Amino acid sequence: MAVPLSSTSLAVCYKTKNKPAHHQGVDDHPVDAVNRITVYPLPRAVSRSCESGTAGSGRWKLGGLTAGAATQAFGIRAFMRKNITIRNGTIRGFRGAIFLADNAFYDGSQGHLVEDIRADKNTFSGIAVIGRGNIVRRNQVMDTGGSTVDIAAYGIIFDGPGGRVLNNDISGTASRSWANAFALSFRDADGAVVDGNRIDDVSADTGWPMGIFIDSSNDVLLAGNHITRVPYGVFYSNSTSKYMDNLTSNVTTPFTGGTDAGGNN
Repeated sequence: MAVPLSSTSLAVCYKTKNKPAHHQGVDDHPVDAVNRITVYPLPRAVSRSCESGTAGSGRWKLGGLTAGAATQAFGIRAFMRKNITIRNGTIRGFRGAIFLADNAFYDGSQGHLVEDIRADKNTFSGIAVIGRGNIVRRNQVMDTGGSTVDIAAYGIIFDGPGGRVLNNDISGTASRSWANAFALSFRDADGAVVDGNRIDDVSADTGWPMGIFIDSSNDVLLAGNHITRVPYGVFYSNSTSKYMDNLTSNVTTPFTGGTDAGGNN
């Protein structure tokens, strides 16, 4: 059931029994007792519904920089929802710009589309989409990391089977201490297609800095990605996948694991 909001607010929603205790920055507004949905409106944006809804009929901005490097707030967050579309906005200064979450079985969140988003200066992750059959495309993710609470950094997190990550630009992903930094991170992403992404400047103090990290995922097709200034370009862990026509420059270890299908450099 969709819960429409006014034209002056953008919502974060999930079932109330699953509301995380650390959600900050907005007040609770229960609007549907039958489906146990709670909506959290954020000012200065556009309308969206909790399910089968769209955020972004025009260009909009959502800022959280004043919270500082210790922020635990998310720009847009939903848990176990379906068919959410988020587009045409700038989200900066949060722990994560977008976090569409699911359970461990990937059976509650699906069919999301995140496109044409600029995620800038978020302290832990830029865009995180978890579930089945989701699409993340044409986004710009910049300067991710720097949290004083979380030590790892992720440009885009994409967990769950059957999705697409296409034509994104990810620049500047930096972790601290011994933690890892991944521009693109995949887990349990069987059958995903990763095509046409451009990645540069991934760094970690003593952890693993990687352009594309694919973990516990089979039949992932990786093609036409460009990676530069990263110690590890593409890294497969416990995965069976193919890669083709990917270009790297100033990458110490371009490809680890997977099956080379040709045209990679």
